[in-house]
Amino acid sequence: MAFKRDRKREAFAAFVREHQASLRSFLRVIGVQADSVDDLAQETFMVAYRELDRFDDNEDFGRWLRGIARNLTRNELRKNARRSRIMNQELTQHLLAEAEVDQSEARFEDADLCALRDCLEQLPEKSRSLIAGRYRDEWKASFLADQFQMTAAAVRLALMRIRRQLKTCIETRVSNA
Repeated sequence: MAFKRDRKREAFAAFVREHQASLRSFLRVIGVQADSVDDLAQETFMVAYRELDRFDDNEDFGRWLRGIARNLTRNELRKNARRSRIMNQELTQHLLAEAEVDQSEARFEDADLCALRDCLEQLPEKSRSLIAGRYRDEWKASFLADQFQMTAAAVRLALMRIRRQLKTCIETRVSNA
């Protein structure tokens, strides 16, 4: 019995080493704050270890871990703890839904996505709101213009400048990584 337990621990340790970086990247991609990624990754591995007997060896371990991580993140959204680990609840809910849709192709450009998230966090609030309105909510420039007391041309110009700023920021972060 002890031999079987030791083999289980060794196999699980190998899984942790193999999947820890991609799990942390996935957590960042779905909106977990950078300083809480390690905590949620650790919780994910703890749940996975407890539930290891339920894991089907024919299943993709990384996919199974991401499912656990999604559920833990949903729990964070629901309980809205004293200190929120989620950057933006609406954005995280949207990204979780997208992650489920894309699960069959769950290939994340880890460095690029983390760089994008970090660069988005650095934008001023108005810029983040414009980006979210245009790309998350799919609002047209004319609607955004009304919301931000701007002209549609000014909105398009602002979005162009923000995209250029994000591109430069991402390229810098990825090249320095």
